[in-house]
Amino acid sequence: MNNKSYSTPLRIKAAPMTAGMVLVGAGALMGMAGMIVGGTALCSAARKWFLAQAGQEQQAKRGWGMRPKMNKMKMPMPAATTTTTNGNGAYARSGHA
Repeated sequence: MNNKSYSTPLRIKAAPMTAGMVLVGAGALMGMAGMIVGGTALCSAARKWFLAQAGQEQQAKRGWGMRPKMNKMKMPMPAATTTTTNGNGAYARSGHA
């Protein structure tokens, strides 16, 4: 009995293997191109939505900004106890001119 086992080497035809690699490479490039185009469209839509939201906020702030502002002038402090108002709300000092 002969216990030696002989196996034949694996033979791959070059043409179908090359065609398969070319197709896989082309598919990968098309997939990457599709992701770039889709990602660009998604980013553009998100940017437009964000600017629209910011625009609405700015319009709301502008609406609040158009309201009349309170006058925050400080009233003068009386210099002495003899200081009185002259009827129209202005301070008038009595005594020295």
